[in-house]
Amino acid sequence: MLNSLILLVFVSVNPIFAHEGATGVIKERMDKFKMSKTMMKQINVGLRENDFENIEKSAQKLLSWSKEMSKYFPEGSDVSPSEASKNIWLDPNGFSNAIKNFEEASLELVNQAQTENSDASIQAFRNLANTCKGCHQKFRN
Repeated sequence: MLNSLILLVFVSVNPIFAHEGATGVIKERMDKFKMSKTMMKQINVGLRENDFENIEKSAQKLLSWSKEMSKYFPEGSDVSPSEASKNIWLDPNGFSNAIKNFEEASLELVNQAQTENSDASIQAFRNLANTCKGCHQKFRN
């Protein structure tokens, strides 16, 4: 049941696929999100196996990504094959808040993994996945 719930939360984040023809900052951004997806999968495995070291390492990578994410969204980088919505630039405060939520949720998962508390780590992971989902709903085409 727990594994199914974690998987359901993760799948609802929307998978990120490789995009042919992407170059420059758009390609770099897509690569970073691909790494982010990989880290989320590793966290999911870590939660199933109570591998708190792996959870913490992966969450640390997401935390680092959160701190640099905004620089990968310069104005005008919403052209195909980008899936970035114009809402990023129409609502910059909302987008900044979404990134901040991702950063805070990543840090919370790092902190919970350090306590080796399975239930708290699972809840922190759910919260993190929900920040991804919420951002994608508003700021991704």
